[in-house]
Amino acid sequence: MKTRKKRTAAALLLLLFLLLSAAGTYGYLRVRFPLRYAELVQTYAAEYELEPSFVLAVIWAESSFRPEATSHAGARGLMQLMPATGEWIAGKLGIEDFTTDRLYDPETNIRLGCWYLGYLRERFGGNEVKMLAGYNAGPNNVKKWQEQWGEGHEPTAADIPFPENEQYVKKVCNAKLLYAWLYHLEEAGA
Repeated sequence: MKTRKKRTAAALLLLLFLLLSAAGTYGYLRVRFPLRYAELVQTYAAEYELEPSFVLAVIWAESSFRPEATSHAGARGLMQLMPATGEWIAGKLGIEDFTTDRLYDPETNIRLGCWYLGYLRERFGGNEVKMLAGYNAGPNNVKKWQEQWGEGHEPTAADIPFPENEQYVKKVCNAKLLYAWLYHLEEAGA
């Protein structure tokens, strides 16, 4: 009888340990991959027909959700837009009072960043690898690579010749999956 009680107690302790470990991992992941600016992301992701998890993953990879972030190259804000790109997008959107300092404003940055991702989606036929490579290394590089890959080739991150860009694409794609799982995000238009 004592052996049976010990086994039952050990099994319950093991189960409790596993449950706490799983809860701890889930909690850790929610800290590591926070959900910030959710309303703005949902709004502009829907407007430009993007998955919110995709936009959140880009923001996480680009700035770790720091609206004041500035890269060594001069990219600004949550989605790390270059000032010239921000001015170009603002012109396309008809924003007349735009200044590059507005790239530090979360709403402006997310709006312009989502528009740009939508532009890249159209330019690259919805291929997320090409979209992300273009976002990070510039669309002209992707166009050159496409010529090397050949018409109709659907690249993976491993096809990208710049190691830094390849790692960026992998990082965002993995983060997108985590954001969708952690926060049960719906796809755009769903």
